[in-house]
Amino acid sequence: MMSDPASTTSATAPPRRRLLRAAVLTAVSALLVGTWVTISDAAGPLTVKASADATVVSDQPDANQGALTDLTVRAASADKPTAVAYLKFVVSGLTAAPAGVQLQLFSYAQSSTGVQIWTAPSDWTEPAITWNTAPPAGTAMVANMANLTVNAYATADVSAAVTGNGTYTFVVTTTSTVSKKFASREVAATPPQLVINTGTPATVAATAGSGQSTAPGTAFAAPLVATVTDGAGAPVTNLPVTFTTPAAGASAAFTGGATAVSVTTDASGRATAPALTANAVAGTYTVTAAAEGTTGPAAFTLTNGTVTGPSPSPSPSPTGTVTTYTFKATADASLRSDQPDTNFGADYVLNTNAAPVITSLLRFAPAGMTGTVTSATLQLYSFSTSTLGVQVFTAPASWTESAVTYATAPAMGAQVGSGPNITVNTWASIDVTAAVTGNGTVGLGLTTARVGTNKVASRESASTPPTLVVKTVTGASPSPSPSASPSPSASPSPSASPVVSESASVSPTPSPGGTGTTVTAMGGAVQTVMVGRTFASALSARVTRPGGGTVANLPVTFTAPATDPTATFPGGAHEVTVTTDGGGVATSPPLQAGPRSGTYAVTATTDGAAQAAAFSLTNTDPTIVAAGDMACPIGKTPSVTTCQQMATSDLALSLHPDAVLPLGDDQYEKGTLEEFQQMYAPSWGRLDPISRPVPGNHEYGYIGSAVEPTGGTGYFTYFGDRSHPLDPGCTTLCKSWYSWDIGNWHMVALDSQCGVVGGCNPGNPQYQWLLADLNANTKPCTLAYWHIPMFSSSQDHQPDMTSIYTLLYNKNADVVLNGHAHFYERFAPQTVTAAADPARGIAEFIVGSGGRNFFSIRATPSPNSEARIANTFGVLQMTLSDNSYSWQFVGTNAGGSTDSGSASCH
Repeated sequence: MMSDPASTTSATAPPRRRLLRAAVLTAVSALLVGTWVTISDAAGPLTVKASADATVVSDQPDANQGALTDLTVRAASADKPTAVAYLKFVVSGLTAAPAGVQLQLFSYAQSSTGVQIWTAPSDWTEPAITWNTAPPAGTAMVANMANLTVNAYATADVSAAVTGNGTYTFVVTTTSTVSKKFASREVAATPPQLVINTGTPATVAATAGSGQSTAPGTAFAAPLVATVTDGAGAPVTNLPVTFTTPAAGASAAFTGGATAVSVTTDASGRATAPALTANAVAGTYTVTAAAEGTTGPAAFTLTNGTVTGPSPSPSPSPTGTVTTYTFKATADASLRSDQPDTNFGADYVLNTNAAPVITSLLRFAPAGMTGTVTSATLQLYSFSTSTLGVQVFTAPASWTESAVTYATAPAMGAQVGSGPNITVNTWASIDVTAAVTGNGTVGLGLTTARVGTNKVASRESASTPPTLVVKTVTGASPSPSPSASPSPSASPSPSASPVVSESASVSPTPSPGGTGTTVTAMGGAVQTVMVGRTFASALSARVTRPGGGTVANLPVTFTAPATDPTATFPGGAHEVTVTTDGGGVATSPPLQAGPRSGTYAVTATTDGAAQAAAFSLTNTDPTIVAAGDMACPIGKTPSVTTCQQMATSDLALSLHPDAVLPLGDDQYEKGTLEEFQQMYAPSWGRLDPISRPVPGNHEYGYIGSAVEPTGGTGYFTYFGDRSHPLDPGCTTLCKSWYSWDIGNWHMVALDSQCGVVGGCNPGNPQYQWLLADLNANTKPCTLAYWHIPMFSSSQDHQPDMTSIYTLLYNKNADVVLNGHAHFYERFAPQTVTAAADPARGIAEFIVGSGGRNFFSIRATPSPNSEARIANTFGVLQMTLSDNSYSWQFVGTNAGGSTDSGSASCH
């Protein structure tokens, strides 16, 4: 029998019980999902009531039965439908893996057949779940609950499914056509419940952030992290830990000027303090971290001012052969404290934030390296600008990308690197030499002191994945001295495969290859990349003697064509000479595709070689995908005519674009951050790393005649600095216009909510910026895009952008893309007065078909309208060539209407 929670609150409770009680009550109040955890005694079980339950029935596929007082389970028969029960439990407060877990259901039926228990995803809610929306059950049965007795609890062992803190869903089915009924959680006396064993006492220890120094009045680079573990070394979760700084003298303050702050431990037992800023007094002092019922407190040593000490002795430069190996991440995922049971392993971005706490894990698998590691650099492609940047820690590799969550992630170890001053759309390079000693798995964790989200590309972003660059030396005994505080650099795209060799400070004397030497293309022999980008793999060629032996220390010359199509090595060189390594392999530096598309050969040869090795390379024109008016609001049910954001984003992904242009009204109804995170992120958000968005009227809260100004906060916060690179760090009413180049095209992102952004006429901020931007442009072709069109064959257009359209026309812009009208329409090149102008006019494409719903098109089209496709969801695919472009409207319905063609730039 469960005891009431209040029965365990005695002031004389032993420390272990007080510790566990505090963790449990903290978790309960934070979750606010109606889950009660009760401790019967110091060594007794935890009893967790269901936080949600419901029955779904096959003949009422859209009916919700989450408020009923019973749960029904039944197999289908000739006169009765299938009924299945769903149960959700939120388990927290555990201090160790449970020894055993029992599921208990209070039965209103007598049955020898009983019911079967399965697991399922937890992405459902009690008020909304139906037969049509219920997540599918797993394929392996967890338990069989047989021999039900009326008005008694039935028990099944679900230990295999419940392994620790987290959210768990169980599906209850039966093979019997006779109904089985159980009490639902609405029956307070006999709800569904889990009975779980408890853990042991705990200690608190300083695990990160100690030993730092900073100038008085400035922020410390890394947050303080205290870890609470029980007597067996397992993490204690959901326990408040209080960080306290000295009240006088040299000290520091947390965010808001506080000298003490309480933080709850996460699933790994870690409590991470908010950003800490040194006061104006120089000196060394101690910050403590304490938690009720633990040993401690933990102590962190910090210094305001420069740490004095002996100057480091200079380390000798390595001698011998230096080899550079480049490895892409093999797994990565973000972890969010505000969504502790959600996995983000498939996202195209890795996030870090100090509040709410968001961290990221990365894993690399260095292999095939020889020699001694002299340096290791983590390269991250940033989608944000931040002076605080990210901090890098070691992390265990005991996690899987598709399953790890904030609640299940392993604790990070020691800090091994820091990368402040990251910049949007550039590479950050962070020294992590301390984490890499040779071949073998390398686990890293990312954190930040910034209250605001830093975004970097994940490995799902194929062109800019996290990359580990490791240098080794062979033939010598180096004494590497890695820098303690490296600065990131906006370096070019890293090479994506080993191995690049470079000459060291002392190189053996090259030996001649001799007559009959053979040069054979090895790595990178056949590759394709977009114009202007770096090929994924360096070129490598092996040199062998007539008898088959390899030739070391021999110069090999790689040569690209002198005219387009071609590629260049660093510095714009078409030719580079590299010495072979001990295995007779010469590996070129990174190779960047030239500005023209086409296929060509790069050769590698050496003196005395009978024939040069040839590498077949292809430069491709960039392709983009554009659409607007995409994601439905939370709770809106998809149908054939609405909420098809998953279908259109699946289509966009299948086209493998180089860039994506969300054309506004990306998220309905008002583009709140919650709506973006729950609806846009799982669909079009999968393309965020290559997206260059513009806002629509819904992002600003302008919905028809209803005006509820939002300042675009959800939009600007979700997309981060990529949506407003001219105004980094801004989250409300930001400078939303910007430009970027792709191939030989200049792309201009603009904002058509003129009343919000200060006007769109001469003298207004956006117009004046555009004038300067177009005057500075050197690309032969220009494409501009914004949300509300100037022209359409419906009522869905406005003249607000007239001055900007005129400016674009006068500066010879070629194409304008818009959304807003929920259909596809293409206009022939025209002037601002809708006069046909095939020589200098601007071609307009409306692509409001991103998934939200359909608008009607007038029976009589507007002048110069050449193509109209209504009632079809889809995207516009464009290929942007050197001085021309081609297009195709691609619908989600196979065999539906389409529109395609090509045109030249002005």
